[in-house]
Amino acid sequence: MKNLILILFLFFLNSCGYTSVYKNQKSQDFQINIIEMTGDKEINNLIKNDLKFYSNRNSNIKYNISINSNYQKVIVSKNSAGVATDYKLMTDTVISFNGEKNNILNFSENINIKSNSNSYEQNNYEKSIKKNFASSISNKFIIKILNKK
Repeated sequence: MKNLILILFLFFLNSCGYTSVYKNQKSQDFQINIIEMTGDKEINNLIKNDLKFYSNRNSNIKYNISINSNYQKVIVSKNSAGVATDYKLMTDTVISFNGEKNNILNFSENINIKSNSNSYEQNNYEKSIKKNFASSISNKFIIKILNKK
């Protein structure tokens, strides 16, 4: 019975027109060289690691980029005792490539979160949000590069 369900699932998945999001993108035909990184080191390193996935060392098309990121954690609300209950996490990232003025891209990400009494869990949650911000920024950058071609 399980095999029949699996076969039917695969059949319907195949006939519904499903294709991978990145199937038609030529993401391996350029090289990304990061020249300069300023601002928040953690976000910059996460973006750098994400961009390495798309970079092809053997390509003739090269993008020399510099990354400037700014990360902020702002208190949105406090309780009656003055303890922060809600935060807004924001990152603004500017990526310029090939040293030209018209090749500057700005990316902003933000999210509101509730405060957690456990500081360890709060820090882990903020780190995962930073990873998501970096992943989103690097994906948006790759899409912009692919659309400029």
